[in-house]
Amino acid sequence: MTEIEIPETAPDVDPDMTVDNRGRGCASGIARVQRALEDLEPGAVLRVRSTDRRAKREYAQLAAQTDHHLLAIETSRSGLLRKEYTTYLEIGGA
Repeated sequence: MTEIEIPETAPDVDPDMTVDNRGRGCASGIARVQRALEDLEPGAVLRVRSTDRRAKREYAQLAAQTDHHLLAIETSRSGLLRKEYTTYLEIGGA
């Protein structure tokens, strides 16, 4: 399986919507993201905040399997042990 190259620096855009999935598992988090994607117009940017370590893989796969474009996934520390992931997706047209 080919590795997807994921930019690690946030794009210079203001997100149109933010979904805060920090503290949620990926399964319930991805459902919230999919609902948000349906509410946004093509070209809009969705920011997703997460603490689930699978975020980098799951959101990259979501973009690869849809017409949405993965702009970046930033990783930062919140506290000593916890990492946070901020994903930026540009909504594709249908």
